[in-house]
Amino acid sequence: MSPAWLAPQACSVLGAAHRRQDKPCQDASLSAELLGPDGQTLQLLAVADGHGSSRSWLSQRGSALACAEAQRAVAEALARTPPSDEAAWRQLLREGLAATVHRRWRAAIAADWPQHSPDPAAPLEPVAYGCTLGVLLLAPQWWGCTGLGDWDLVAVDRDGSAQLLSQEEAIGSHGAGEATASLCLPQGETLWVQRAQLQPLSGQGQLQALVLSTDGVRKSCASDADFLALCSQVIQLEEPQQLQRCLEQITRDGSGDDVSLAMALRAGPGHGPRPKRGRAALVLGLAGATLALASGLVAAQRLLQRHATPPPDPVLLLQQTLCADPARIRANLTPRRAQLQQLHRDPAAASALLAAPQRDPLGALLARSQRGTLTACPALQQQLAALWRETGGKMPAVEVRPHERPPAGDRPAAPGSR
Repeated sequence: MSPAWLAPQACSVLGAAHRRQDKPCQDASLSAELLGPDGQTLQLLAVADGHGSSRSWLSQRGSALACAEAQRAVAEALARTPPSDEAAWRQLLREGLAATVHRRWRAAIAADWPQHSPDPAAPLEPVAYGCTLGVLLLAPQWWGCTGLGDWDLVAVDRDGSAQLLSQEEAIGSHGAGEATASLCLPQGETLWVQRAQLQPLSGQGQLQALVLSTDGVRKSCASDADFLALCSQVIQLEEPQQLQRCLEQITRDGSGDDVSLAMALRAGPGHGPRPKRGRAALVLGLAGATLALASGLVAAQRLLQRHATPPPDPVLLLQQTLCADPARIRANLTPRRAQLQQLHRDPAAASALLAAPQRDPLGALLARSQRGTLTACPALQQQLAALWRETGGKMPAVEVRPHERPPAGDRPAAPGSR
């Protein structure tokens, strides 16, 4: 293992919604230590997220092949290029790995296609295997990332603060629905440069860990502040089983999507054992684990509990969080289609959600929208109405706050849409 990094982990967990729908996990992840001919090591972390749509019906195969081919591509590059050559690796992250991974992934899905296609003689449909791919490389003197799609990379400092280092920017033209860059896109190879970077470790004395995750983790948090807080806590999990249990709770209490997370802690002077953070620490023990997330209320609730004041309306706080960032509204609502369908079939189910909104603020928000008691910003109103129509129901008219800003629109549609 690279002496600059310790405790690498990678885990993928079947989404709670996919489990209920009897679907396979369409995420994949890996952690691998690669050894160069000069004895230098390079740590590889990768996460991939299959699109999972009806068009991408083999995306679980696509994501697994993406991680495997990324490992082979990095191993090939390491055989020719020592990690000490930062300039060469910076160029590889920008272009070289993209070309190699795309070539190898296309060859891999072409070989896989006859085994799964109803008509083995039919031409290959790359979109059937569509997926994202995030790659993080950890060398003794630097770290670097590259890939395409809606994965996220977060740095956690020694004081517990966290910052988002890389995220997907909007792609394509304006349109409806979620969309992301994909390995199946003809122009996908050219999109890697937007996510590529290499950062020397010199001058990063406060860096404690790097966390790479698929979008299901971030979507399980109602705000980016919650997502960053989650990343700062999750690095304290030392055992693979703990990380798996944590991810299972994230998808169960959050988006319901498949979730993948890979992380590594920095070694060396001042970067030894994980910090003890007292009551802020995430503890997963024999009694089970509790992880506060996906409600958008973590910080507010803790503050209010300290002062013994009555808790705020969790639905209102969640609504304010969503309306503050309209571009992420649909990403939070879409995984709740099954819950909307249940409310459509059995309107009485809303009573349980409304009786305990702190247990499932987003579910209670949907219940209020069904009963016409939700005060909504235009962006949230429009997305809720659209989702109700898609699930065969109709949302009653809701009050619109005139001072709220208009919707920023969904993430643009693209051939990699999910």
